[in-house]
Amino acid sequence: MTDRIVKTRFAPSPTGSLHVGGVRTALYSYALARKNGGRFLVRIEDTDRARHQEHAVPKILEDLRWLGLNWDEGMEVGGSAGPYRQSERLDIYEKYIQKLLDEGKAYYAFDTEEELEALREKAQQAKQTFRYTTPATLPTAADAKAASAAGRPVVIRLITALHDAKFHDEVFGDMLVPAAEQDDFIIRKADGWPTYHMANVIDDALMGVTFICRGQEFLGQTWRHVLLREALGFPEPQYAHLPLIMDMQGRKLSKRDGDVEVESFRKAGFLPEALLNFLALLGWNPGNDIEKFTLAEFCELFSTDRIGKSNAKFDRDKLAAFNADALATVSPERLLACFKDYLSRNDTPIPSGDDGLLRTLLEAHRGMKGFDDIVKKCGVLFGPDDAYTFDEQAIAKNLSKADNAGWTMLETLRGELADVNDFSAQAVEKWIHDYCEKNSLGMGKVAQPLRIAVTGSTVSPGIGVTLALLGKGRTLARIDRCLKIRNG
Repeated sequence: MTDRIVKTRFAPSPTGSLHVGGVRTALYSYALARKNGGRFLVRIEDTDRARHQEHAVPKILEDLRWLGLNWDEGMEVGGSAGPYRQSERLDIYEKYIQKLLDEGKAYYAFDTEEELEALREKAQQAKQTFRYTTPATLPTAADAKAASAAGRPVVIRLITALHDAKFHDEVFGDMLVPAAEQDDFIIRKADGWPTYHMANVIDDALMGVTFICRGQEFLGQTWRHVLLREALGFPEPQYAHLPLIMDMQGRKLSKRDGDVEVESFRKAGFLPEALLNFLALLGWNPGNDIEKFTLAEFCELFSTDRIGKSNAKFDRDKLAAFNADALATVSPERLLACFKDYLSRNDTPIPSGDDGLLRTLLEAHRGMKGFDDIVKKCGVLFGPDDAYTFDEQAIAKNLSKADNAGWTMLETLRGELADVNDFSAQAVEKWIHDYCEKNSLGMGKVAQPLRIAVTGSTVSPGIGVTLALLGKGRTLARIDRCLKIRNG
């Protein structure tokens, strides 16, 4: 690290929802700032107007806040270097582009796509890599104006190939791109908008960013940023390019392998602390066999020298295990808040406004792998009493088998339960336990017929909780409905 105050940034392009790869970049940038007493900035890079999705902007910011990656400067927070959306900074970019033109470091170009394609084909035939090189005479502003009037696309290119481009990456070491392999790349497009490279470099410099974490896919483009900073007189930041995230087959992570967006994991009931803990280990490790940590603990442990070069694999089974551990260890209040968030994002029959009810469901499902376990086991209890179906195999095995022993038990229990006054979970559980002892019966002989009658299957919470959630009236009504199957 240098003596400069560490300032990192996360600069997503709103071309879609926030991807887990982007979250890891944001997480490492956040941790780097927190570890070194620095600042974390969030800006929006929206110069790709063809792919821009405006609705993605607030959603990206919401996802970051849900994850707990709060920023010190930038979008919706403010700061002295704003605005923090590139589409609102066009006059700033234009000033620096004009500076490069005035100093002879950039020039107008107005090749058509057909002309460029012809140059590419010529290079290919010569078995060479096509590179756009500086013309002997630079076109003037008047030339550019005439070309535009003639309907030709006018862009601005940076003059390169003056010397080798060198930079150091904290992960991949010293990098060099020889002058002979450089081309004069575009810094302002024909539509008047700056390219990603131009806007990115200017923003990082003016916003005081000192350390850039980003995916390895940008490593091959960094030489362009080095040359741009040199041409503009900007200081060079430190870099850490992060290894790629692959699926378990070694392919680039994509939707074909399942959900990859933050919202999908949130909707599925993953806790943000579990997701962050898992993502932190994709390409980095603390070197001491520690795998479980809070966000604050990760920030203390984090250092770029522990980032590896090898591609990371997104193991969904491991993520699920991390989430199950988090569900088992967070505080009751935190668990309740996460459960309510899950219900707000899913169409389930479970009412989300009764905290007491939700606490009961959570307590009854300790050890669950996910909130969907609660819906699978309890959803039927909150639907209409005459809408659920009966599992024929469950009926055959638990009611009709052994000369209809289960049916007989259910009829007997129906009459006995009608006289039970206290229908709380604890009282019902005790009543069933006492009934089993009194009649020398195993719990399954009593609980399973009841469970099938009131849910249609053998899956539910503990039988006391199940019947208490229904209440006495609905329990008896559901038993009666089940008995009609035998009698009907």
